Amino acid sequence: MSGKKEPSWFEIKELVKRGTDFAEGFWTATKREGQETKIAIIIIRKMLKGKEVTYGEKEFLKEHSIEMAKLIPLVLISGIPIPVPITPLLLALGKKYNIDILPKDNRHLLDKKEGDK
Repeated sequence: MSGKKEPSWFEIKELVKRGTDFAEGFWTATKREGQETKIAIIIIRKMLKGKEVTYGEKEFLKEHSIEMAKLIPLVLISGIPIPVPITPLLLALGKKYNIDILPKDNRHLLDKKEGDK
């Protein structure tokens, strides 16, 4: 007898729930980033055409650029043959050291006025 305990149904169920929650959160963030990237492209087009850009749009573009830079490590590891186990590991390490590598929702910045905090 090896002394290894088989995982209980509750432990398996909890593990599946955490995996499902992670996948759902990742999918939501991916869809949101797609929408924010479209908004960023529209703002950049306005700038290139010499149209007026609001303070909120500038702030949004700045924050979105920072968020996109945060994604670089995740994009780089996607080229590794086994990226799936590495991504949750990086997210867990980031959480442990208070570093959020997943992008946040920045659309609230579009309505920001100069002088607002």
